[in-house]
Amino acid sequence: MSIPANLYPGLNDIVDVLEQFPLETSRYVTLLHEIDAKCVHSTPSLNDKIDAFASVEGNGGVDKKDLLGQMNALFEELMPSLEEKMHVSSIMLESLQRLTTRLELAYEIAIRNQEIPSSLRLGADNHPAMHLHHELMEKIDAKSNGAGVAGPAGAKSSQALRSESRREAMVANKRQVAVPNDAADDAAFSDFELQRRGTSMSSNGGPADTKKRKRRANVSTVALSRDDADSSKLRTNEYGEILYCYCNQVAYGEMVGCDGANCELEWFHLPCIHLDHIPKGKWYCDDCKKRKN
Repeated sequence: MSIPANLYPGLNDIVDVLEQFPLETSRYVTLLHEIDAKCVHSTPSLNDKIDAFASVEGNGGVDKKDLLGQMNALFEELMPSLEEKMHVSSIMLESLQRLTTRLELAYEIAIRNQEIPSSLRLGADNHPAMHLHHELMEKIDAKSNGAGVAGPAGAKSSQALRSESRREAMVANKRQVAVPNDAADDAAFSDFELQRRGTSMSSNGGPADTKKRKRRANVSTVALSRDDADSSKLRTNEYGEILYCYCNQVAYGEMVGCDGANCELEWFHLPCIHLDHIPKGKWYCDDCKKRKN
């Protein structure tokens, strides 16, 4: 039975890089010490001249001029060594940066090939956070498989899928909080949750308010409000995260929703619309105001 030539490519590369780190560092540090050895007499002499120059009171006449001439000669003597130290230091930095990049790539390969057991990499599975982690990973795998069937047009990056799954988990955690019978009287619930409750009531024959309402919004609630929207109309960044507002940025902080029926932007950051608090009553963005007029 043949043995694979490279059973754990990621871990093997990590070990190789970790072995090279001290070798590369010691090599360049030794060069720096050798350069310092060339200046073992010049540097103390220069320091003495500087102290003597600083201790001369007044103009000093000839004494200061002589000291300046001696200091200049020592600087010229030291300059090649100083330039050499700068050159060696820059090469050392580039070498360590290459090793660091190689180490990061090797770690990604090890994770991709599952060379590191999850029990070692993530710890015990009995922590509540780990249960949520596994649920998120299952959702990401399911969405990745669905995107692969749909073709390149429907595919999303893993970063975008993780962000979307985190937002869904945050909203799911909010829904698990025990709610009172009259949610409208409970200040702990946002207007967005009240709107969602009203929507569910309408499906059972109860009243529902289909108009968008102003509410305090964070990243999770704003992202959820567009889950059912047409993906072709959504503006997204390179990670697949939805963009809002005039600033064309992702959702963050407090935001206000436009009451325009066909508002393209829909959500706006308060600083971008020059507001310091959520407005009362209906609010329209500049584009919707122009269309109304």
